[in-house]
Amino acid sequence: MLFLSLAQDYLLWHYSRAFSELFHLWSNFIWFTINFFSLPQLIRSWFAPWRRITEERGEKWNLEDLAGYLIIGLVSRLVGFIIRTGVITTGITALLLTIIIGLVIFTLWLVLPLLIIGLVIAGFTLLLTPDNLINL
Repeated sequence: MLFLSLAQDYLLWHYSRAFSELFHLWSNFIWFTINFFSLPQLIRSWFAPWRRITEERGEKWNLEDLAGYLIIGLVSRLVGFIIRTGVITTGITALLLTIIIGLVIFTLWLVLPLLIIGLVIAGFTLLLTPDNLINL
């Protein structure tokens, strides 16, 4: 009778409190992944110059200053775009892996107690087959 009470308490814990704590843990992993890769900040500054490397614009009507200002600004933005695209791609890939692994763990969390019960029943049926009773 004690075993049935213990099993009932375990299953109640497994499918209620532990399930919600597992969900909370999974949401912390998602939050960590988003903030580790700084995804919101990188998306907002996707086309900003790399490390704020820019050229001050000199004289108003000097074409050499204007060309240097435009070229350095364009190259700095292009480098920033390429590097941020790589980090954003890596971050989104890590976020998708976190979500997929979390879904797999949730599925396993739901199925494993039933699997344990099924394996125990299968073990007893294999032990109690007529061939095994003779060998005992």
